[in-house]
Amino acid sequence: MTTARNTEQDQRAPQPARPAQAQGATKPATDANRPAGGSSGSATRTTSGRSDANRFARPADAPEPRRNPRVVSNSGVYKPTEQRRSASDLISQLTPEVPQKATRGWRSWFGLKPSQREADEFRDLATVKTVFRRPVTVMVANPKGGSGKTPTSVLLAGAFGLHRGGGVVAWDNNELRGTMPDRTFSPHRRNVHDMLAKLEQLRWSTSQFTDLAYFLNHQDTGNFYALGSAQHAGHVVTGQNFRQVHELFARYFQVIVVDTGNNEAAPNWTAAAAEADCLVVPTKWRKDSLIPAARMLESLQDTNPGLLDRTVIAATNGPEDSQKGVKASGASWFGSNHPIVEIPTDPHIAEGGVIDYSLLHKDTRRAALRLAAEVSLRLVGGGLAQE
Repeated sequence: MTTARNTEQDQRAPQPARPAQAQGATKPATDANRPAGGSSGSATRTTSGRSDANRFARPADAPEPRRNPRVVSNSGVYKPTEQRRSASDLISQLTPEVPQKATRGWRSWFGLKPSQREADEFRDLATVKTVFRRPVTVMVANPKGGSGKTPTSVLLAGAFGLHRGGGVVAWDNNELRGTMPDRTFSPHRRNVHDMLAKLEQLRWSTSQFTDLAYFLNHQDTGNFYALGSAQHAGHVVTGQNFRQVHELFARYFQVIVVDTGNNEAAPNWTAAAAEADCLVVPTKWRKDSLIPAARMLESLQDTNPGLLDRTVIAATNGPEDSQKGVKASGASWFGSNHPIVEIPTDPHIAEGGVIDYSLLHKDTRRAALRLAAEVSLRLVGGGLAQE
């Protein structure tokens, strides 16, 4: 009994006071005194004496942080007032436009800007390299035989192919026995008739460019392909044939140059005119060449007036082909509505054989570039440039 009473008195006796906790000491956290889930209860004190809830609070003497001003739209949705930023701004700053410098002559020795003549050439080069939003078709036509249609087609295809890096085909759409195979490098004589015989296979989804190239002749110095016309009387190309071949070319080429025959009523001629995005009219400064060309343009006013707005005149001057008085009248009539590009007399073209672009006189190559630039400007004016 005495022992039990003494034990009860010990339990009732006051406990000695605990020593005061040192200032700045942290009370150890235990599972017993930590709020369950951390969502309620008093905040845990840190070594600095500030609670977790206030450890990231802005000091009283700190400046007010800068906030993105916002406005409220009519629909009640908050929208930032600052405009959307574009990486293009940075790209334009890091890649500034480099001023053009002369590339030939004494100006290039001192790093000077190009002469006006060279600057014009730079401008034409940039125009010829225009990216089109779809394949474009350029028709070369004049009902007068011997007006220079095929040489002009070769020059134009070469200018486009050389400066665009390929993607160009020159197609002799003469109804029968055109001279494209004779004016281009042609190690084989496969032509449009042979291609039409394999048209079904060439239109398969599994068909490749090499299958089509079997029928074409590549021109190394002009960087374009050439296709000859039918060579036998029983193989005349129809309008439907033209559309079939054109559809096939549009799958593989960016620029399609179509050389034509002398018959404006031929179905393949009218089909080409309907498909053309631009018309190039070669003519000599002679009466027998100017008058048929003028009559063709007169007829197009009724059948295809829109094409007249995208027409370029190419003056093809062979030896003794230019008549001074006739030239003045012809240039006045044609030049009132269409740009005229003079193609100088070139002995290599006058020979009548294969036209090697690298053997042309520099003035002839420059004129071909000018012609291609004028064609490109007509195409751009027709809304065909890629935005």
